[in-house]
Amino acid sequence: MNAPSDDELKHLQLQAMLRENTFSDKELMYLGEREGDHWYLIGGMHEVPVSEIIDVNEEL
Repeated sequence: MNAPSDDELKHLQLQAMLRENTFSDKELMYLGEREGDHWYLIGGMHEVPVSEIIDVNEEL
């Protein structure tokens, strides 16, 4: 069994945050998988692939 990559771990952490908390679409929204990467809408205006997210901080 292969260990998940850092990007996959960030995606899983973001998914857990979305599942366990309430975010408006203007804060954080999962857009799906494109070009082999998971994409998120951050701040209601920035579409960002998880590979470009440096760190996931759970402080709300």
